[in-house]
Amino acid sequence: MFDIQLMGLLNATLQAATLLFIAALGELITEKSGILNLGVEGMISVGAVSGFMVAVNTGNLFLSVLIGIFSAALFSSLHAFVTVILKQDQTVSGLILTILGLSLSALMGKKYVGKKLPVKIESLIDIDEPSNIYEVLISQNYIFYLAIFLMVATSFILKKTMFGRRLEAVGEDSRAADSMGLNVNKTQFIATCVGGGFSGLAGVYLTLSYVPYWTDNMTSGRGWIALALVIFGGWKPYRTAIGAVLFGFLEALVPRLQTYGFELSPYLVKITPYAITIIILVVLTIYKGGRTGAPNNIGIPFFRENR
Repeated sequence: MFDIQLMGLLNATLQAATLLFIAALGELITEKSGILNLGVEGMISVGAVSGFMVAVNTGNLFLSVLIGIFSAALFSSLHAFVTVILKQDQTVSGLILTILGLSLSALMGKKYVGKKLPVKIESLIDIDEPSNIYEVLISQNYIFYLAIFLMVATSFILKKTMFGRRLEAVGEDSRAADSMGLNVNKTQFIATCVGGGFSGLAGVYLTLSYVPYWTDNMTSGRGWIALALVIFGGWKPYRTAIGAVLFGFLEALVPRLQTYGFELSPYLVKITPYAITIIILVVLTIYKGGRTGAPNNIGIPFFRENR
């Protein structure tokens, strides 16, 4: 019985971590280009409601996933336009994107509250109560395996490809990158939209698998946790994945502790991921002499000088 409960906790941890990691990985790509996007919460919500609406109306799972990704990517292009093209404050734009995304998704999903999904993202193999680690792994759905692929692919692209080198060059020193002939605006615009697409995928996973229904504000702060994960992971995909598993474990553990009579303040539960991130950031800053791994030009708009 204990083994089943432990494996149930591990299963719930991986499910929670998948959503957080995908959104965090998208934000990591965006921030690598020097653009800070605080609109992750809003983008997840837009992707979630868009995918859910398409699933209810068409019953086509593949189309639902594509529309969820595309809608969030398109939504993130607003932030890209304001910050990359118009050179406006990235923090303000991101916060507005979150507010707009939550409001827009609430309006779009108003008629879909309580609707039943005709399709959902299925597990590789349906196992009600996994009893070992192998069964836990094979009982995850396809988005989980896609997240693993995206982690490996993103790490490879950032380290080994020309696009990854350009992305890092733009994020570290946009003026130097521009002087070498790189199109800074184009790189940042693409990175921002790619990050939005990742958030859309996380949103689709939320409503078509993790919590298969729609209601207002169902993102429940997960976008902010994804932002914290990027910092926690030092802007590295693998470390971000470890952080996602840790925070996913916390999300999965709390309700189980409550069923055993442990009384935990909901406010304490909500601030725990951020508190851990701050502690880790302080430790890393001290240990690495002030270097946290953040791109040097993050949050700083690029103005091209006449040459």
